[in-house]
Amino acid sequence: MLVNLVAVQARMELVDYRDHDAFAAKIGSLMKIVGESVNGSLPTLVSFPELIGMYLSFVPRYWADLKNEKSLETTATRLVMQNIASVPESCRISPEAAARHLLFVECAAETERSYIGTFAGLAREHGWYVAAGSIALPPMEFEPSKGGRHPADASKVYNTAYMFSPKGVCLSRTPKVNMTPGLEERLFDGAPASDVMPVDTGIGRVGTLVCFDGFHETLVERMDAAGVSVLLKPSYNQHAWETTSSYDQANTEGDTWLRTGCPSIIQGRENIRFGVNAMLVGGVFEDLYAEGRSSVAANTGNPEATWEDAVLAIASRPDAEEIVAATVEI
Repeated sequence: MLVNLVAVQARMELVDYRDHDAFAAKIGSLMKIVGESVNGSLPTLVSFPELIGMYLSFVPRYWADLKNEKSLETTATRLVMQNIASVPESCRISPEAAARHLLFVECAAETERSYIGTFAGLAREHGWYVAAGSIALPPMEFEPSKGGRHPADASKVYNTAYMFSPKGVCLSRTPKVNMTPGLEERLFDGAPASDVMPVDTGIGRVGTLVCFDGFHETLVERMDAAGVSVLLKPSYNQHAWETTSSYDQANTEGDTWLRTGCPSIIQGRENIRFGVNAMLVGGVFEDLYAEGRSSVAANTGNPEATWEDAVLAIASRPDAEEIVAATVEI
């Protein structure tokens, strides 16, 4: 079966989150470009980047207050100071706890409804599988006897990747296990590895490892052992692509990503045949500026294969919006 595997390298702006309609319009425009880039009559899996939904959690509500802000750190501090009276006493134990509540918990039900509505609707419209990048939310539940959509545990905030079927049904929600040092560690909780599970689809078994998780061999081994054929790695790299790597001083950031990341870590695996790494680029806020080269790669069968041997398609630039696609046999 021929299948399109697509990584959307998205460059988002603050204005794309000014309200829910603006977000839906931006994502819809990217899906339109995908449709112009591939044979849409083939089964298709479209993967968006990590945390593409994060700013949807708070920017629409506070748009008037932050539309001219450049720093998320400054924005969060000011929002906490202005709205501390609405923060529950249990969340006033630290600035980070208060910020978590205001940014990601207070409007969680409305945010998830908008996020799901956008991606589920586009999955139905195009008839494709859509991996919706990720969003920062408490673990969510929809249960009518408890008022419908609500946080299942408001004390946690996970970086969670959602996936939708061509019918617009949510097939899986995969939280991130390993947090990167800095802002992510301060704002989000790491989920248990047991929450990372693949999903069987009409194009094979698909697994998701959110960004940093995809550099952890035990989690890749878990996906391979579970029979995953397509591994998704939505990512958000906050380091300049051509500068010295934050983990390997002998190489550039880009070299490290490609030599140890998705194209390389799937090589020689028993079941994983393809890896799709969709990356967010640009800066919604200047202090969270991101660069990366999204890719679609194949498992060559050789554990020693280089990323150059494995890559089927890769973004031409680390700072521009681009659709990266390959048609493969599954």
